[in-house]
Amino acid sequence: MPLLSRWAVLFIGIVFHLTFMMSIFDIYFVSPLVHGVKHYHPETVKPAKRLFLIVGDGLRADKCFEQVIHPSSGEEEYLAPFIRSKALTAGTFGLSHTRVPTESRPGHVAMIAGFYEDVSAVTKGWQENPVDFDSVFNQSRHTFSFGSPDILPMFSKGAVPGRVDMEVYDHSYEDFTRSSIDLDKFVFDHLDKLFAEAKVNSTLADSLHHDQQVFFLHLLGIDTAGHSYRPYSAEYYDNIKYIDVKISELETKVNAFYGDDETAWVFTADHGMSAFGSHGDGHPNNTRTPLVVWGKGVNTPLPGTEGHDEESLLWDLPVQRHDVNQADIATLMSYLIGVNYPANSVGELPLDFIDAKPESKARALAENAYSIVEQYLVKEKQLKANYLYFKPYPELSGENNVDNLKAQIEDLITQGHYEQAILRAEDFMSRGLSGLRYLQTYNWLLLRSLVTLGFLGWMLFAFISFLHLFVVEETPVQSTATWPSAVAVAIFGALAALFYRQHSPLNYYLYALFPVFFWYQVVSNKNTLLQGIKLLFLRQGTGLGGCILATVFGFIIIEAMIYGYFHREVFSVLMLAIYMWWPWLQDWKLAVANWRFSVLWSSMCVVLAAFTISPVVKIENLDMIVQSGVLMSVISFVAITALMRSLKLTGITMVTCGVQLGLIVLAVIVTRSSVLSLQARKGLPIGSQIVGWMTLFSSLTAPFMNSLSPVNDFRFRFLTVFMAFCPTFVILSISYEGYFYVAFSLLLYSWVELERRVGFEGEPGRPLRLGDFRMAVRFMFLTHIAFFGTGNIASISSFSLDSVYRLIPIFSPFAMGALLIVKILVPFLLLSVTLGIINLAVGLEPYAIFSMVLSITDILSLNFFYLVVDEGSWLDIGTGISHFCICSAMCLFILFLEYVSTMLVSGVEIAPVSVKVKELTPATDGKQDDTATE
Repeated sequence: MPLLSRWAVLFIGIVFHLTFMMSIFDIYFVSPLVHGVKHYHPETVKPAKRLFLIVGDGLRADKCFEQVIHPSSGEEEYLAPFIRSKALTAGTFGLSHTRVPTESRPGHVAMIAGFYEDVSAVTKGWQENPVDFDSVFNQSRHTFSFGSPDILPMFSKGAVPGRVDMEVYDHSYEDFTRSSIDLDKFVFDHLDKLFAEAKVNSTLADSLHHDQQVFFLHLLGIDTAGHSYRPYSAEYYDNIKYIDVKISELETKVNAFYGDDETAWVFTADHGMSAFGSHGDGHPNNTRTPLVVWGKGVNTPLPGTEGHDEESLLWDLPVQRHDVNQADIATLMSYLIGVNYPANSVGELPLDFIDAKPESKARALAENAYSIVEQYLVKEKQLKANYLYFKPYPELSGENNVDNLKAQIEDLITQGHYEQAILRAEDFMSRGLSGLRYLQTYNWLLLRSLVTLGFLGWMLFAFISFLHLFVVEETPVQSTATWPSAVAVAIFGALAALFYRQHSPLNYYLYALFPVFFWYQVVSNKNTLLQGIKLLFLRQGTGLGGCILATVFGFIIIEAMIYGYFHREVFSVLMLAIYMWWPWLQDWKLAVANWRFSVLWSSMCVVLAAFTISPVVKIENLDMIVQSGVLMSVISFVAITALMRSLKLTGITMVTCGVQLGLIVLAVIVTRSSVLSLQARKGLPIGSQIVGWMTLFSSLTAPFMNSLSPVNDFRFRFLTVFMAFCPTFVILSISYEGYFYVAFSLLLYSWVELERRVGFEGEPGRPLRLGDFRMAVRFMFLTHIAFFGTGNIASISSFSLDSVYRLIPIFSPFAMGALLIVKILVPFLLLSVTLGIINLAVGLEPYAIFSMVLSITDILSLNFFYLVVDEGSWLDIGTGISHFCICSAMCLFILFLEYVSTMLVSGVEIAPVSVKVKELTPATDGKQDDTATE
């Protein structure tokens, strides 16, 4: 089969990566939710008629219970004395352990629906019900909910129409620069209005007096105060005090309104808050949330220190602590008001929290176990219908079949052996969860094999295309045998028939098609592959052993990058142990002859190594922001002055440079003004906000003014791109990021200057050698420095909002996320310009280096495909997903960077470098090198 054109290969690569990027969701994260599940009821007697679920969004457990020193008064006090009193005298308390990501949506799904949000929901909307699921609200007779427009609609849209009422405030309320208490005041005021209206509206009064009612109060104020001012601020503390007082008042009002003792209360939080005012990761401050339950049907506290750890002993709560998983709260609420367990709940009823006879506890837990195993039975039935041969889960088949195990539990309850029945129910529940896991992984071997063959096939296919375009001058005679086509058609036909029998989605057919196509191409074009490899080795001229050693060394660096995803310090080690010595080891005479650039490269490697060992979670530091902005301005001014003399810049070019330099200074001034105003609790001045946006957009468009009087020298082009992104980094930085941008830019410039001397051979279009892959590997390494230099995956999921407040003071996740992405992309864009200039400078054909990178990037993807996990904490799960998706998208990202590079370096001219530079001696290099550079 003839080789395809470069554009055809790129199109196939885009479709392949978009398809296979989703493979982890079809393999590891197929939704465990099943529909048509029979509901199970916890108990015939309803302990409580109504339940209040009160969620203090972003409330840390320690701040809820411990004694703190208030920043304003300087006095020691408990922030939530009423909640503490309920834990000490009226109810049961403990901690609710959340899973990562510690965000509002998954936290509320867990506590209200009883399951940990389906991982496939990461591809769904932020503010909508991500997947169809049942919930306590849907099983209640009626739910009245009050709070945020980002949370409440998730549960009303998925419920029976008319069952869930919402009172939400407008998004404009979520302004991080105004008092966070206003958000919670809205909730309590509207709840008061509801009860006030019921006094004059008999229909509403009758509705409120029905049983199985739920009142959901989502209190976002604490979270907002934590983001804005940190969880040790007066604002955070005052918000906790406010809701504690309001809950105390609310209990009095509810008891007066109903005149009975039939209300259950659940107070908890969806997640905590880090000391830096963020959440999302798995730090204990984010995963440990308070849980206090009191009222009808709830156990009273038991004295003692059982369940406490060293931290909670300091809270001075001399009663037993009972911890739960966050999903257990849904089963507890279902039990307390006597409604069905949510159909997809995997929570276990926490018996320590309920006040009931042993028989009732055993019966409630048994029904809890039956509801979980029911999900297994429905899923098993679906798989049996689609497979010619199905092997059931051993722990729930044969003598251990579901009916037998159920009968054993029922017999124990009937005979009055309640403790044994509880133990047997817990075991049955565990088998059900394990069985669901077994069914989830039933088809893994085949799919993972196809994905592995797909990535290996793509890398070889892309490498053959690269050899054909840039190495092999004449296409070798290809085999005319027809057997590869016949084998490929037969294999794909067999797989397609299997997937059709299993009613598999369309993606599965693509998972089979791509590996078959790629390996067919590899077999058909094996002569091109062999001849291309031979030419690469021959042109290198270092012998077979040296080429093999260099190749192995390159793979070791790539594998070390993979380890760096988990430990950023690895990039520092690579910088200091390998890359800082590159110019000196590659060609000592050349490095000495160009000592300024060699020293600049090595020194910037040392500086950047410091960034990848610096903390990823940063505290706002205005001094660093201003200092880095000043440094950018100084470097820009010096560079403009130098180029003005050497290139004789005049007219519109100097005006453009002046505008860009002025925008950097203006960004420093407006950022300082915004930060000082926000830190003084005065809000974001509208003038600063407008100027900030204008500076951001103007800085990105100013370079286009150069088209009026173009200057094609590569140094000037590099400088204008550098200055274009300086204001972005100033406005969106919170700490040392500006310093990183400067150091990274200087490193890239020194790379250009050194490469155009190392790779120069007197004329463009030189043949490509195996040694040129060092530039591709270095580019891959620097893409990781661009990302990990200021953070990692976890720091993105819990990024500080301080920087985006300067432009968007009102909560808007998509707009804020877009600004974060812009900031992340800036170093990559400068890197793409650098590689484009280097490609021209060393005389290679256009796209040659980018094509090299394209053929080796998926080494990372394949590694991370097997490091994806679907069990454990959300931190492990989310990290695995992020790593694989980032590496899979790298191919697409490289194509994007190639396009950007082509656009930004269009028309660039590279100043000639004397070939004799390699023969210079240290005593004579200075003057001649200046001439060559000019």
